[in-house]
Amino acid sequence: MNEQEQAKILVNNEIKVTDHRSEFVGKIGLVRKVMADGRTLDIELAHTGGMIVLLDVTLVSEIQEPTQFAKTEQSLGPIANHMVQDGI
Repeated sequence: MNEQEQAKILVNNEIKVTDHRSEFVGKIGLVRKVMADGRTLDIELAHTGGMIVLLDVTLVSEIQEPTQFAKTEQSLGPIANHMVQDGI
């Protein structure tokens, strides 16, 4: 996946600035939009009074929500699982 595809995926998601080249490293924010170049993110930083910054997609990472349970295949119930299996 290239940077432009990554940038599109991050829109409306929370990110954390992870690269030490940025003065905002460690900050969390919400990606509002992707700029015209396809790589620069318009980010509203949390806990800064609404500060808006523009950062390259390579300087941030998406925040993954912690899970309490191990990831397993979702069960739709015996009837639905049977129908899904037959449709393959």
